[in-house]
Amino acid sequence: MLPSHLNILKANSNIKDMLRDLLTFYTGLATVFCCNAQQAIEADHARISYGQHDRQVMHLWLPQTPSPSPLVVHFHGGGFVGGDIRNKTKSKKASTFIANGIAYADVEYRLLKEAMLHDILRDGARAIQFLRHHAVDYGLDKKRVGAFGESAGAGVSLWLATHDDLADPMAKDPVLRESSRLTVAGGFSVQATYDLVQWPSILDLPENETPYMNMVHYWKNHLSGAQFESLRKDLDMLLHMDSDDPPMIFTHGSPDKGVHSQRFVDILKDRAEQTGAQLQIQDDRNKLLKFITIKLKEAGRTIEPQSNQKLVFPKHWGRPPKFQTRDYRKLPGDFGYGSSTLAHWIQSHMKADLIVKKPR
Repeated sequence: MLPSHLNILKANSNIKDMLRDLLTFYTGLATVFCCNAQQAIEADHARISYGQHDRQVMHLWLPQTPSPSPLVVHFHGGGFVGGDIRNKTKSKKASTFIANGIAYADVEYRLLKEAMLHDILRDGARAIQFLRHHAVDYGLDKKRVGAFGESAGAGVSLWLATHDDLADPMAKDPVLRESSRLTVAGGFSVQATYDLVQWPSILDLPENETPYMNMVHYWKNHLSGAQFESLRKDLDMLLHMDSDDPPMIFTHGSPDKGVHSQRFVDILKDRAEQTGAQLQIQDDRNKLLKFITIKLKEAGRTIEPQSNQKLVFPKHWGRPPKFQTRDYRKLPGDFGYGSSTLAHWIQSHMKADLIVKKPR
């Protein structure tokens, strides 16, 4: 089966030249990912502060490209209780992506001793928004941003991929006006949800033997019932997942009932099938990184419509949102192209129409 963008190129008069370029592109990927000969390279910018907390820092590696480069963001593991990258300013993973013309950022975030889980996840979002806000300064293509990580870092990537856009067009902080949505997401040893109330059922464990249940007890003791339920929804990647999410790729889990259990992967796969989300499970590390690279490259080959297009929506939907984020993507429902703010507005109305039309 040919990649989708090849089907688009069939109608182009320069098809031979374009196909030759694409063949060169994929051959180059195979050369980079077929072996682990990449050397660790020093970050171009080390310990960039993307927030006010000491742990809200990142390192950034930049390729030498004539046009703005796509970006992949890495989140480390550690169960949200450990791990740091502050002094790890050299990276082999960065070298691999740089060789493909993709910028690489390694992000540190607050831990549970310093912040609540939903705030830690928003550290990940803020890192994405910060880099988008400074895209011109660093020569980045803000329309092509991916993320991956290990364990907790994989969970952060999944949460960002499935969560509604956190951009606030009216925010005083210009960083928070940027989109938090991703082009592609992936990772190793992922957890399917951070609604921890579901973990005993998913892992088939009694509550007193389920990891992180002490955190649930803390939430219940310090939050009102409404706040607790709101927090659960915010942390539930399974709830947020839908067909509008970017392509995702994660590895299989372990056969036990721990935080890296295959049970998380199984329920994630089931949910993706229910919602039509694009999910692959791939254990080969090089193939996983290659998938992320290809998706970021393909996104740059999207043929965009004319900027003067006029979008017409059903009258009963009312007016589309006045303030929209500055990212650009294919809209659901064959409505053309627009911002993720507009995409989520369309998605919500399409879902509402389905509920109304559903026979009782």
